[in-house]
Amino acid sequence: MLTIEEKIDRQLVRLIRMGFVLLLLFVPLYFAFDTKELFEFNKMLAVYLLAIVITGAWLARMVVQRRFIWQATALDIPLLLFLISQLLSTIFSIHPYTSLLGYYSRFHGGLLSTISYLLLYWSFVTHVRKKDLSAYFFSALIGGFLVTLYAIPEHFGHSPSCLLISDWRTFDASCWKQDVQSRVFATFGQPNWLAAYVITLLPLSSLLAFLTQRLSARLFAALTTLTLFLTLLFTQSRSGLLGLAVGVAVAGVLGTLYLARQKKLRVIGNRIFLRRALYTLLPVCIALLFFGSIYTPSLQTLLQRTAPVISENQTEVVVNRLDVGGSSSAEIRKIVWRGALAVWKRYPWLGSGVETFAYSYYLDRPVEHNQVSEWNFLYNKAHNEFLNLLATTGIVGLLTYSAILLTAGVVTLRQVTMTAANRLDTATAIALWSGIVALSTSNFFGFSTVMVTVLLFFYLAILNLMTEKARSSPTKLAQPPIKNLRLSSWVNLAIIAGFTGMLVFSVLQTRRADVAYARGSAETEQHLWEAAFQNLTTAHTLAPLEAQYSDTLALTYAQAAIALGLSGDATSASQLATTAISLSDQTLTNNPEQRNFYKTRAQIFLLLAQLDPLFFSQARAALETAIGLAPTDAKTMYNLGIISGNQGDTAAAVKWLQQAVAAKPDYDSAHWELGKQLLQLENYSAAANKFEYILTRQPGNEAAQQALELAKSQTAHDK
Repeated sequence: MLTIEEKIDRQLVRLIRMGFVLLLLFVPLYFAFDTKELFEFNKMLAVYLLAIVITGAWLARMVVQRRFIWQATALDIPLLLFLISQLLSTIFSIHPYTSLLGYYSRFHGGLLSTISYLLLYWSFVTHVRKKDLSAYFFSALIGGFLVTLYAIPEHFGHSPSCLLISDWRTFDASCWKQDVQSRVFATFGQPNWLAAYVITLLPLSSLLAFLTQRLSARLFAALTTLTLFLTLLFTQSRSGLLGLAVGVAVAGVLGTLYLARQKKLRVIGNRIFLRRALYTLLPVCIALLFFGSIYTPSLQTLLQRTAPVISENQTEVVVNRLDVGGSSSAEIRKIVWRGALAVWKRYPWLGSGVETFAYSYYLDRPVEHNQVSEWNFLYNKAHNEFLNLLATTGIVGLLTYSAILLTAGVVTLRQVTMTAANRLDTATAIALWSGIVALSTSNFFGFSTVMVTVLLFFYLAILNLMTEKARSSPTKLAQPPIKNLRLSSWVNLAIIAGFTGMLVFSVLQTRRADVAYARGSAETEQHLWEAAFQNLTTAHTLAPLEAQYSDTLALTYAQAAIALGLSGDATSASQLATTAISLSDQTLTNNPEQRNFYKTRAQIFLLLAQLDPLFFSQARAALETAIGLAPTDAKTMYNLGIISGNQGDTAAAVKWLQQAVAAKPDYDSAHWELGKQLLQLENYSAAANKFEYILTRQPGNEAAQQALELAKSQTAHDK
């Protein structure tokens, strides 16, 4: 009969294992409409909650068993070195708060997220037995299958999301601003993020379709493989398809190497092998032929004998900042990558700080960035996982991360070349490694997200469960008898439970703050000032160090101040203006590195300048600080020119507008304003040139035509 201590221990193990099932099955599906960022933010919080509960249960087991419970793996040293690199990069970061939590609205990639992934890894290898892995494999596949059931209807114009929104309740795609039918994104919010998840799962689903003994499970794996591949096609993701191709190539090479060393190449011609390959791969090939891909024509196109032309400069209707607009994604990546390398040169060893790319990039932003269609977007990633690591965590961070991948590759290769290697273990190792390679290839042209990082550490954990060290570890094979718990043990359990509860509450409060922020932001746009103040103040109170909340609240106070001031309530307007300035001061105290906060501050003072023109000088000072953080930002130069002109400083206005035009030669607004300022300086010839430029771009612009005629008449008069 089990003692109460043994019962507690077993329940804790069950809780841990159920947590991993939820991690693989629930997190891919989870997103919410009530937060500011619908997808990654909610997934990250879900991972935090599960990591807290799993780690709390793990610590409780140590108390119950009165011993340190730990499973050593081949990856421990590189993982610990990577953790140390992230810790040091956070300590010496240009903004430690961002490095600790991650960039606002994502949080993935911050030090806390890395700690969570590592704790999940070590808990998994410690508590999961090799014989139970199939349950987790199929949990991952079920999660992936449900995601594909969400994604595939989107391709045909039916998004389940539109059914879930209470104010919509229509089974179409009209609830999304993005063209989800052209490029599906399901529960991930972005086609390339969904594609990365799919290509990481595909090798595993293919393996299970080939090698699972139970027919029903094998058929489900084959069906999941097909729906995953269809989803990949419907994302129209170049990086996803390329990553899958590289992963398949790696799997083919390693599989051939294994069979050659085992002298079993003839198995490829085996009837069972061919039959399973047929029902797994034939539907995939038919799907590729029928629907085509971004690289290959569809059957309909072939029948029409016209192949699609994929232009590098073709506009794509997607959410990704690199894919919106008319500029080539390759062109934009080259520019951003140059900037990332420049950041690394300034911070060679530990980088600018974990997740601080949005701050450090703009000081090194190439001026050519002004020439692309996404010139005015905020880039918080280098759109290359490895360069992003190099820029934000330095050579130390990149090398330790690479060491993790390299060690995993060595573990796989050792399994493949082992003389007495188990066939199933080897096939699983090859599938997992090919998934990691596919993901890494995709990440080379993008960046990691929450769920693919969960899968990465899940795969790394399983690879290590297959090493000789893990198989023979006495930690898993034998467990000492559990002694009766002493009073001190019960106290420790209560402390662990209380601390775990506090952390869970903290995560829930973080979400509550963001929900309030999302509501307040929407209410501000509708000029519902009282409700907006209440919700934004709630968000600010719950997360006082989150500068984004105080920044938005400050702007809302300024907008309300103008509304009251223009209606004649000068006293209330003055009070709100004072509060707005105070909140803006607090924002910059909490985060002086984010250039957008200086732009908001300038916007606040420009609004308040309607009540008192003296605020123009403070708006100008804020933008001068912003240009110091982003010296190639043509938009800030333009705004400085406008403010200088409003202050009557025509010479300064001309200087800033000329810089804006030099940085972005096709900046029509800057050309127009520069022409107007040149008119005031009575430089009519130069002004005429600007107006002529505007007319070449906008032939029907009557204002430019009138200004040109005025400039020419003044030029003739002077002569």
